[in-house]
Amino acid sequence: MVKADLFSMAAKNLMRRKSRTFLTMLGVLIGTTSIVVMVSLGIGLQESQEAMYAQWGSMNEITVNRSYSYGEDDGETIAALNDEALEYFRTFDGVTAVVPMVQISANSATYGKMQGWLEVYGIHPEDMPVKNMEAAHGRLLQAGDRNSIVIGGMVGDGFYDPNDDGNRWNEDETYEEYQARVYEKTVGMLNKKVNAEFMNYETQKSKKVSFQVVGIMPMDNGNYSYSAYAPQDVVQKIQKQMLTSEERKQKNRNDYNQITIVTEDVTYTKSICESLRSEGYNVYSIAESLEGVEDSMQVFQLALGGIGAITLLVAAIGIINTMVMSIYERTKEIAIMKVIGATFTDIRLMFLAEAGMIGLMGGVCGLIFSYTLSFIINQLSGDFLGNYMGTGEALSLSVIPWWLALFAIVFSILVGLLAGVYPANRAVKLSPIEAMRSN
Repeated sequence: MVKADLFSMAAKNLMRRKSRTFLTMLGVLIGTTSIVVMVSLGIGLQESQEAMYAQWGSMNEITVNRSYSYGEDDGETIAALNDEALEYFRTFDGVTAVVPMVQISANSATYGKMQGWLEVYGIHPEDMPVKNMEAAHGRLLQAGDRNSIVIGGMVGDGFYDPNDDGNRWNEDETYEEYQARVYEKTVGMLNKKVNAEFMNYETQKSKKVSFQVVGIMPMDNGNYSYSAYAPQDVVQKIQKQMLTSEERKQKNRNDYNQITIVTEDVTYTKSICESLRSEGYNVYSIAESLEGVEDSMQVFQLALGGIGAITLLVAAIGIINTMVMSIYERTKEIAIMKVIGATFTDIRLMFLAEAGMIGLMGGVCGLIFSYTLSFIINQLSGDFLGNYMGTGEALSLSVIPWWLALFAIVFSILVGLLAGVYPANRAVKLSPIEAMRSN
């Protein structure tokens, strides 16, 4: 028999019993929807976690901080962060940039009537774009700047008017409203002078520096939100005046407080972190923090997918039941097909085609239903999830990538075909003579 005729017969047989076919297909639809939606929830949660972590820094960045020993040479710095370390870090494969920074904390800071504190990082102006820093208002640091600073969007939270309680978080406002109010106050610092006092607690001598605010970074800019950034040579000069006598004696004193290594890809990030940590460096990367989350999410996705697979298993049993009943009702038809020359392969293929079509129709309809449910879930939970993760924008709780959609269709067809194997073999073994007598 021509294979096209077999598929045509299979389709007609299914249409002859529309109600039974629909109910069987409904089981596959529910099973497919269960798998797709549950796995999509796991994917959505993982991507939401990644979005949250991405706000804290780039996946391609490694932060190397000072590392200290705690043995006989207690307090002695090891794995120094100096110019030699900069050159060494650049030798790693996959490294695109190495950004050194120094850091000082103001004992007190004021601008206008406002009082507060200020954390100042020294950075070369050309390195700011490398760290994906941007100015939402004003500009970034430029070559030739002296006492200019660029501040994070939440720096205003560290300043307050001693005669006004309006800086505090009001109970009747949401956290998002409070952030917006703080950012508005920070933007008001643009082009203002901030007077900072830096104290050497050993000599009790202080250094007062007046900074001009030339730029404000975006409100939600991860680790940069609560710090100020000034030209590195200016900060280093202040930092030297803050050294204690013991620090001045140290021959291997660190030149930098922090070095950021930027890599081409997250795979380089993880391997470099492992290498530097084994050499005694104190390293941190968002990529490594996310690795544990990814493993947990994969287990979570498998668990959710397994629950959905149980539903599809029940649907497979329904297909077997439908096909077996079909054999009992069509014994004469099968017998005639054998008498007129239909081979065992033809009969087996016809029943497998019917089972596969049920799986295909159930899979397609289930996928359409899954996209509908996913849309509804995201509409109802997107804003809440975004606020919960702290991203400030709506996130998708349910995400259906193309490979999951393709997997759902293929898996549904496969379930249908596997469920049709037993009924097909039963039809092949049916004796034509006994079949004719039974009718």
